[in-house]
Amino acid sequence: MNMRSILLFVVVAVVSVSVHAQTWRLLIPVQAYTVQINRYDPSKLYIGNWSNQLYRSYDAGNTWEIKEIGSVGPLNYITSVVVSTVDTNIILTGGLLSNGIRRSTDGGNTWKQVLIDPDGRRQWFVSEAITEVPQEPTTLYAARGATNNAVYKSTDIGATWDSISVIDQSLTTRLCTIAARPDSANILFLGCKFGVILRSDDHGITWRRVPVANGADSIRPDSEIPKIVFSMRDPQVGYAIVAIAVEDYIDGNGGVLKTTDGGATWDQIAYVDTSFWAVEARPSPDGMNDDVFIGGFRIANTDTVIKGDSLVFRSLDGGTSWSRMENIPWQANERGDTIRNVWVIRYDTVGKKLYMATYVGLYVLDDISSVNDNLTDINASSLHLATSQDVVTVTDDEAFVAGTEWSVYTMSGTRLAGGMVTDVSPVSFNTASFAQGRYLLTWGTRERFRTALFTVLR
Repeated sequence: MNMRSILLFVVVAVVSVSVHAQTWRLLIPVQAYTVQINRYDPSKLYIGNWSNQLYRSYDAGNTWEIKEIGSVGPLNYITSVVVSTVDTNIILTGGLLSNGIRRSTDGGNTWKQVLIDPDGRRQWFVSEAITEVPQEPTTLYAARGATNNAVYKSTDIGATWDSISVIDQSLTTRLCTIAARPDSANILFLGCKFGVILRSDDHGITWRRVPVANGADSIRPDSEIPKIVFSMRDPQVGYAIVAIAVEDYIDGNGGVLKTTDGGATWDQIAYVDTSFWAVEARPSPDGMNDDVFIGGFRIANTDTVIKGDSLVFRSLDGGTSWSRMENIPWQANERGDTIRNVWVIRYDTVGKKLYMATYVGLYVLDDISSVNDNLTDINASSLHLATSQDVVTVTDDEAFVAGTEWSVYTMSGTRLAGGMVTDVSPVSFNTASFAQGRYLLTWGTRERFRTALFTVLR
């Protein structure tokens, strides 16, 4: 991945589309397998990318840095990122094909591997498979989904880990995700293959299946349950989604699950025969119900009869009725892939924003009360654009960094101007040949880049 390819794709990051007084806006067009937010400073965002790369932003997505948490050679996907609420400098990561768990104590600058199989066997954490316990935030659990289905526990914010249980193959052959019920330190749930949800009432020591579909304790042989979330309004209410992997098993597969008894039983409530990977619940605007979002998934970037990719639905009444969120500005990621899988939907409880991590980028949902076509210019805080007739002058408040490039793109991705930044002096370019409309300035290096949007009026 080179600087030019990153900057080329950033051009779509400022496109906004209004749907029912909602606007999904692309923040960065790279593979985003998960997104996490600093609980106490929501301007700090973290994206799990591929090949041991973590994207970090300290200004709510205007500026991004790439942090390598290991060798960038191996193919892997960072699907689990946990930012500790005890010390937000502590970050833990794991993922699919990403062996073990890594930990940072300085906000992601340096990393140490804190969990790895002593025999060198695979130790994947398939979906969001590392979780902090809300009632005991120094305690974390992790669900291993390869080689053996082990559950690990840490009581020191992830510095050390112990295996506390191994799930028998008769219950499931893969652990996908782990979740803690927010009103209890001892009740945990595992989302598993076969469409199985396992529950523990003793801090993860023993596990049992619970009903997931009209009393049945499994769904289909290929079903996976990759996400489980509980209501922020009522911890007795929870939601899970089901992913479909094999075309032969679509009938009765997939869909949305809901519990109203604290996870003792679950039932399919919507979109049976459709494949999903993401779910989030936040309080509805009136505070009387759950505002639930689900995102679809299919297994490969080829034609398939499995419905899932590009599907994003919302329910304002806890899953009773649903509407599809249309006109999301999908595009290609940094590798040119276009499959529209939604991996994670995450609600920022402080900033009140909703983020969506997808195969083609990270989006934010801007809640607005009315549609306004008169969009204002968007600028990174340290880049300043001044216009004088047909000249735009860019001043950077930050110290000069060797290798910095700048480019100007149309909203369709055509590069109109650009060059190298050689010192701290302002950069000027002429817009006399530009048509009226909006343009994107990109500024930075491969490791760190910023964007600024400006408008040419005639």
